[in-house]
Amino acid sequence: MKQKDVLVTGATGVIGSAVVNNLAEHGYSVYAASSDQADLRDESATMALFQTVAPEFVVHLAARVHGLMGNLKSPGAIYYDNIRINSNVIEAARVSGATKIVAMGSVAMYSDGLSLPMSEADIWAGPPHSSEAGYAHAKRGMLAQLDAYKEQYDTDFAFALSTNLFGPNDRFDEVSGHVLPSLVSRFHRSVRNGEQMVVWGDGTARRDFLYSKDAAEGLRVLLESGSGVYNLASGREVSIRETVDVLKDASGYQGEVEWDASKPNGQRNRSYDISKLTGLGWSQTTSFGDAIGETYEWYDHHYTTARR
Repeated sequence: MKQKDVLVTGATGVIGSAVVNNLAEHGYSVYAASSDQADLRDESATMALFQTVAPEFVVHLAARVHGLMGNLKSPGAIYYDNIRINSNVIEAARVSGATKIVAMGSVAMYSDGLSLPMSEADIWAGPPHSSEAGYAHAKRGMLAQLDAYKEQYDTDFAFALSTNLFGPNDRFDEVSGHVLPSLVSRFHRSVRNGEQMVVWGDGTARRDFLYSKDAAEGLRVLLESGSGVYNLASGREVSIRETVDVLKDASGYQGEVEWDASKPNGQRNRSYDISKLTGLGWSQTTSFGDAIGETYEWYDHHYTTARR
């Protein structure tokens, strides 16, 4: 499959930039599409982009993404924007003749209360957690669309149920963003300004975090070898308190961390069975400490221009 044209949507984000680099390093001809090329919420603009590029393969990563607070504040807008983006991209890929779509889903699609680790067979079992319902239902809608297109048009696809990703080029939004890039920004600000570091929740919630470079390798494996639904995760749980300890070391923060238990923890525990993806030959190669260290170093060099 090498030397083929791949259109990557959301190409400037944390996972998009890593995917573009990974595919280019493996000999692919990549068209990196961002909002500068087309507003994917607009059907006509999306169709025009795909007709111009005429890709053989599509890696669809573009989305309106927020962390816990953003999801709680704007579930309707998040649902509407993501439904439009996903529907337009999949239809445009079909019309333009793409032979395979690799689409980025989310582990937010899983219902709360499932037995751990969660496996791909459980994706339709129960509603998503209420804190992420708008976003999760839009992603479920994308999977339903891909299933329907597979049945009617024989559109090949691989769908990644992505865990919490982080790395260079992330969105470091301290209020509405994802927990890890938010913490990176807040630790950096606390060190820079000599401020007290305050962390939301009590630190007991556990998450699965995956470095963007390892996730990008997983998506390339799915492009070349996967069909159907796959968990894209580290397969390892780490608490927010443990994550904060690693960030303290990476940042050099010397003060005490204050835990604000009045703020929500989000879902308590999340872990995922990754045997289906590792069965294709993928494995995580970057340690959690190294990944956070590289991310923090990147942010330290780019904090004045980093997305928020």
